[in-house]
Amino acid sequence: MQSLLLVTKQLKLAAQVSQLALQHEYFVNSISDDEDIDVIVKKDNVFAVIIDLSVFDDFNRVKNLIAQVTKSFVGPVITFDQEYDADDEEDCFKLGVTDYFSNNIDANRIILRTMHKISAFDALAEETGNNKRKEHFKDFVISLKHFQVKYKGEVLNFTPKEFNIFYYMVRHHDQVLSREQIFNGVWREDRDDGDAFISSRIVDMHVSHVRDKLKELPDNDVEIKTVRGFGYVLK
Repeated sequence: MQSLLLVTKQLKLAAQVSQLALQHEYFVNSISDDEDIDVIVKKDNVFAVIIDLSVFDDFNRVKNLIAQVTKSFVGPVITFDQEYDADDEEDCFKLGVTDYFSNNIDANRIILRTMHKISAFDALAEETGNNKRKEHFKDFVISLKHFQVKYKGEVLNFTPKEFNIFYYMVRHHDQVLSREQIFNGVWREDRDDGDAFISSRIVDMHVSHVRDKLKELPDNDVEIKTVRGFGYVLK
């Protein structure tokens, strides 16, 4: 599922934002500080970063955080604060944030502004031909916005996990991937230290489904090959 990253210590607000975001088919990944934020924003399904400035008592930390985010992330960065501060507003925009707002902060305003900024960002990306939420591989077009794969203009009937497997293998096409690599790459958000044998079976099952659907496509020369004793390769 496509997601939003929310940095806040306000647990009630985070819960309300999460509930509203689900209505727009977004999952909210909420963290209470800037730890590991650069790792999170590099994930392919993060569509906006929302930062509660009240988390930080030192604005230099805010500057460092925004610098981290804008370096690693392509998309809207939205900041808000409980009280308006003209200097903070000016600094945020100078640092490259998409939006700054304050006062009367609630989940509705956060989601309203976030959805608007995502739509505006996507429209601009389409207009300029710089849409990094679409990738092309031979006759396939992968939409990260809609989590869809199209083959010669036709939408393929991939499940969410099949989509993630295909996208992961496209990003590493012509590279032999072990079952462990695929499992860690695709199930990274919900994996645990479970049985490796079960993990291998899960990968084999889903890869098999993707391979069968690719075989059904007319005039398609993209295929998943099994590399005995190791894993799979998409060619």
